[in-house]
Amino acid sequence: MHHAFGIQVDYHFDVHFTQDVFAPSNTVLLDSLRMPAADRPARALVFVDQGSVIADPDLIPRIHRWFAVQDASRCQLAAPPEIVPGGEAVKADWRIVDTVGRLAVEAGLCRHSYVIIIGGGAVLDAVGFGASLVHRGLRQIRIPTTVLAQADAGLGVKNAINGLGNKNFYGTFTPPDAIINDRSFLVRLDDRSWRAGVAEAFKVAIIKDRDFLTDLIASAGRLRARDLDTMAQTIERCALLHLDHITSGGDPFEKGSSRPLDFGHWSAHRLEVLSRHRLQHGEAVAIGVALDCCYAVEIGRLHESDVDPILEALALIGFALWDDCLDLRGAGGRRRILEGLEQFREHLGGALTLAMPQGLGQREDITSFDSEAFERAARALRARRARLSRVAGLTLPTAI
Repeated sequence: MHHAFGIQVDYHFDVHFTQDVFAPSNTVLLDSLRMPAADRPARALVFVDQGSVIADPDLIPRIHRWFAVQDASRCQLAAPPEIVPGGEAVKADWRIVDTVGRLAVEAGLCRHSYVIIIGGGAVLDAVGFGASLVHRGLRQIRIPTTVLAQADAGLGVKNAINGLGNKNFYGTFTPPDAIINDRSFLVRLDDRSWRAGVAEAFKVAIIKDRDFLTDLIASAGRLRARDLDTMAQTIERCALLHLDHITSGGDPFEKGSSRPLDFGHWSAHRLEVLSRHRLQHGEAVAIGVALDCCYAVEIGRLHESDVDPILEALALIGFALWDDCLDLRGAGGRRRILEGLEQFREHLGGALTLAMPQGLGQREDITSFDSEAFERAARALRARRARLSRVAGLTLPTAI
């Protein structure tokens, strides 16, 4: 006799766009810290990206002051904020998981307690992964501090650390309770971090929203000039497109063999590893998007007239769209960047499925890969190198 049972679980999380989240009068975070019971306050651990503290030395004192003026019967800081390494260093091994677990035990957190994570995408990923394992999941509130994290990496349901030479090899799907995008963090970013997240906006616009792409190209100069209103609008439009896919795409936990919004990412993930993380994620994504745009031309999905304005806009914003890691060769002369295809296939569940544009603003996945067309695409991108560098006023990257 056979019995089959199914369950359905609804998830809900709030996404807020605000300014100065730790101003005493700002209630966005307080409203997100829901009490587990009428007579018990919401207790929270706070983890802060070291880079955010360096950029804003008053951040930790402001966090203390914010909790100090709140009603202690509603929310409490369970321990002093913990500063953690930023960037890929925090995702390098399991130490961050042990740190989250140890502090949770020392503070006596229960599974209705909160972990508030303040930082870039790597810190959100790594601390979120640790939090997802404690008591099978502490409640998470993400406060992304970079363009990349606010527009893309801080959204959705994924947490991860790197392992065994693979990006995001160990991870979980754990939806946060809330995401709070605070634009005040953006003004303190260095130029690399300011522009890095814009690559994700181009990525999603190319395959999902042609009007957004047109606006991105038109605003390239303002983005390069660090116009905050333009960046805030870009982040919000990009975030909403990602959230629309997560909530209506039918596969938020990636049970299928496709990651529909990961245009340009199969090569970007490999580029990060090949460059030993010299390239930030957004910088690698910009190259990956450029490479896949050229590949889309070779397989008849885009015209060169579609691609040139995209590449010129990315260059004007400040991206170098070629890296010498693309020329690294392995046994038999095969480009090492192509190792990313196999790793992407494994990560997707065994079948290669790559997001590709079918004309600008539309996506149609491919399930096969033409190595000769890719070789032509790589050569075409490399041939544009000098011209794009002149557009951007950049110095050509040096060989590794």
